[in-house]
Amino acid sequence: MKVDFSKVVELSHRMIPREEPFNLQTWVYDVDILGERGEPHSPGTWYVSGDVNFSTHCGTHVEFPLHHVEGGMNASDFPLTSLIGEAVVLDFTDKKAGDCMSLEEFKAYDEKIKEGDIVFLHTGLDAKWRTKDWEPYPYVACDAMEWLIREKKIVAIGTDATSLENFNIPDQPNHNLAFKNNLAMVESLTNLDKIENGRALVFMLPLKIVGIEACPCRIIAINDGGIITG
Repeated sequence: MKVDFSKVVELSHRMIPREEPFNLQTWVYDVDILGERGEPHSPGTWYVSGDVNFSTHCGTHVEFPLHHVEGGMNASDFPLTSLIGEAVVLDFTDKKAGDCMSLEEFKAYDEKIKEGDIVFLHTGLDAKWRTKDWEPYPYVACDAMEWLIREKKIVAIGTDATSLENFNIPDQPNHNLAFKNNLAMVESLTNLDKIENGRALVFMLPLKIVGIEACPCRIIAINDGGIITG
């Protein structure tokens, strides 16, 4: 089995320390400063290590039920069956900041959404990442979220905007509904326009850290024909 890397699409933003909307700081230092834990090396030999301090909601990230459900699944025990699979991209690039993505508009994609799908919402707002215009963003109507979960039986939902919630409504009802049904939620995706024919195989592999409710994640899509067998 081989991968045709011309068919692989990066769906995660490049993360820049100290320039992200959420905390991201890095330190890289010569191993000698580790003291007793360091390993000696000859002068002029390049040997560095590093530390990272980041918000769990930094960059493109996946959120888990623990975010809104006490005792819910976290990054370490969330099943891969909801993080690897076919994703369908729904086009909402006609929406403006603060617009609602309605149930009727989602139902127009009824035949495209399959049971067990990961659903990605393409708003085009990834082009405004790290600018003052990245908020506000189009949001998902609560009855549309319920329809996706109850009727279409999706396993995860994501957006290339910073959220899919109407923040004029308290308590983030879409998050609560998703997490009570053990869905993963993905925020701040990019390059959804590069998924061919609106469907691809997606891999989301966040760090397996015990007890965290979200985690930055490198997400890739493999377009049709990208996996070569035989």
